[in-house]
Amino acid sequence: MSLAAAGAAPALAAAPAPFCESGASQFLCDASSTGTTTWSITWYSGSVGTFTTAGPTLFAACPASNLGHPVRASYSYYDGSTTQYSGTTRFICRSGPWQ
Repeated sequence: MSLAAAGAAPALAAAPAPFCESGASQFLCDASSTGTTTWSITWYSGSVGTFTTAGPTLFAACPASNLGHPVRASYSYYDGSTTQYSGTTRFICRSGPWQ
């Protein structure tokens, strides 16, 4: 039996991956979403944080244990008829200058 037949087919990314940058122990991610946006942040440890924003921008602190390590970000939003899921972006949580 195929994965699709078993109901386990992964969702395809319909929205572009977010643009993220980091500096000063913080990070900023911008989405191509409208309205409420739900963010999924996968920390270096593998734990996942979920954030909800009223618009397309997430601004948050990098936990100290993640500084200098890769983080992954993706988002989803409802476009009025269906939930759109983004691709994933990888960035480094930085304590120094924004990059």
